[in-house]
Amino acid sequence: MDPILLNPDTTKPFSPPVQPPVRRKLWKVVSASLLGAGLLFLKLKTVIFLLFAKFKVLMVNPLEGFGAAQLAISGGSMVVTIGAYAFKMGLRFAIGFVLLTVIHELGHALLIRAKGLRVDAMVFIPFVGGAVTLKDQPTSAFDDAQIGLAGPIAGTLASFGCLMVYRWGGGPLYLALAFAGFLLNVFNLLPIGPLDGGRIAGGISKWIWVLGGLALFYVMVTWKSPLLILVLILGMFQIYKAITRPDPGFYSITAAQRTMIGLTYFSLLMFLGYQTVVTHKELLALAA
Repeated sequence: MDPILLNPDTTKPFSPPVQPPVRRKLWKVVSASLLGAGLLFLKLKTVIFLLFAKFKVLMVNPLEGFGAAQLAISGGSMVVTIGAYAFKMGLRFAIGFVLLTVIHELGHALLIRAKGLRVDAMVFIPFVGGAVTLKDQPTSAFDDAQIGLAGPIAGTLASFGCLMVYRWGGGPLYLALAFAGFLLNVFNLLPIGPLDGGRIAGGISKWIWVLGGLALFYVMVTWKSPLLILVLILGMFQIYKAITRPDPGFYSITAAQRTMIGLTYFSLLMFLGYQTVVTHKELLALAA
């Protein structure tokens, strides 16, 4: 016989509380989930829309307007640079390093085109690097600094990609490329013209150019490179031109813009400096 549940206060059979149907509970869970998913979708849709609106200006062709002459200059100088590097460091490293330089310069070109300016040519110089020449010049130090930052940011991402390939089982070649890429980009951030850091410093403070000149002089004495003497001379000339610029409104940018440029610049500088030191130590350990 099945046991009978009795109420302790009466002899009448005890009736358990009526439970809501399982279907009703399930519908509440499903409806709440759908509502939450709908709200999440709306939020994500808004975020995606804002991101697209913010960055759609970067969805441009960085080589727009390149004709036969520009392509010949870019391609020819690239081949010559690969040959020069291959003679000393091997073909595979030469191709990889020039590709890292191309990505760096494409970063500049992308921002130049996004600002509505025109790119003239992309030139590669053995044992110096690369450069993007402009047909139109930026009209403010803020735009100039953004263009200057775009190259090192793109180059840093490419170099970090090489480092990740090495970490995931790639050969020592990728570590060497990562180190070379980090070193190239951190050197380019020295705040003196005609390096990228010279353009960026104009969006922070003109006094940074003085520090850049001293830093480049130290590097020149340490490395004993005749090419750096030329860079230093050009840098001094660039500083003179900037200080005596006839358009004082060029440097009239907001405090928020200066802060944004400064934070990006010094964060990138510290990251590149750290990665350069770390990858250099790893290369020395491999060679030991």
